[in-house]
Amino acid sequence: MKESAGIYSILESLQYGLLYLVAAFIAGVSLDFAFPIYDPQKPTNKVFQEVMGQCLSLVVTVILVRYCVKSVPLLLPIKGTGYVPYHTAEYNGEMMMSFIFIASQMNLINKVNLLSNRLYMFLFKDERKLIDGEHKRMQVRASKHL
Repeated sequence: MKESAGIYSILESLQYGLLYLVAAFIAGVSLDFAFPIYDPQKPTNKVFQEVMGQCLSLVVTVILVRYCVKSVPLLLPIKGTGYVPYHTAEYNGEMMMSFIFIASQMNLINKVNLLSNRLYMFLFKDERKLIDGEHKRMQVRASKHL
């Protein structure tokens, strides 16, 4: 009985994980497409407004995606097995949605990186970029000491 409950739990996680993957990917790409493209020449306040708007829209989108996915019934025949559905961690989809929403919104990622670089430049008067896995700032400081 416990073995079958474990199998049903895995199958339920797979079903909802795949549903969240597809729904979050479509919603994430659509949301990224709905907002202005990344432009490093824009003023900081404009980029910040775009990021805030996209993040607030993302909150609403997560609620809608979760509602849509949870409306899909479990496709497993569970009658007579003693398995209680809708209690697996993947039923809520946090992990899958987080990964897919982040990966599918390249404009948002670039804008957040731009804001981060501008803040870093403002605070430290230095640029923060990764080059070959190391911070450029660290390389610049090391070369100044030589």
